[in-house]
Amino acid sequence: MSRNQIEARIAQLYLALQYCSEKSKTFTAGERICINQERFQWMHILENETAAPRPVSQNIENKLKEVSRLALLHNFKPYYGNPLKEEILLHN
Repeated sequence: MSRNQIEARIAQLYLALQYCSEKSKTFTAGERICINQERFQWMHILENETAAPRPVSQNIENKLKEVSRLALLHNFKPYYGNPLKEEILLHN
């Protein structure tokens, strides 16, 4: 994956977690942990390209797609900004 694709995936995962927190409790605590593990692994990969991804299960991926669709449909903007964007700005 390219850097832009990784950053987009991290943003998608973050948005889904925020949507779940603020609008619709879609994910269980365990699923949220898995999503955060994937998210932080992608952040690690941005610094260490040899690291391996830790994708979520297909069941969680299906839920992520549905939450992403709902967030787009309702023009959802999370209350908190994406911390990755702030991190990128600090490094540039």
